[in-house]
Amino acid sequence: MSLALSHDDAIGGTVSPDLARLSLLAEEVKAAQEHRRRAGEDLILAQKRLRNATTQAEAAESRFRDACPAAFGIADRSVNMHPVEQWLARRCSTSYRLAVTRSSSLYRDFMEWAVGTGLPQCELDRWSQTRFGRELTDRGFAPIKDRSGLSNRRGIRLRGEPDHA
Repeated sequence: MSLALSHDDAIGGTVSPDLARLSLLAEEVKAAQEHRRRAGEDLILAQKRLRNATTQAEAAESRFRDACPAAFGIADRSVNMHPVEQWLARRCSTSYRLAVTRSSSLYRDFMEWAVGTGLPQCELDRWSQTRFGRELTDRGFAPIKDRSGLSNRRGIRLRGEPDHA
């Protein structure tokens, strides 16, 4: 009840029916406004939850798309890659610019990888050591000779193997 009713009741006065009805309507308006305020807060929280759920769903879809591009109708990028590019991506580390690896070791690993892939563009008779060397040079791995005259490549190493000094 409102303060006016409590005061009138306290002094023993009577309250007109119109004033009592207005007091009830005022209380009803206050309750409706409070309900609207709480609903607005709930809406803001729901919008935050929706944004979080959307972000999580997009991240999960992105991870799934990367793991299984065929499910999204996306061709694997490596399908159209040059064999040397595929080999570099799968078997080599090119992040250390001062790495030095014997050219013969790189060629041997490339040929082992090529046989394992079974791709037609990786047929052994199509890949001489000279052609392979040119492909590496075209990609920025120029040949260098060591003191004993052996050919090496700088800026490339086979994964899991230390480089030669």
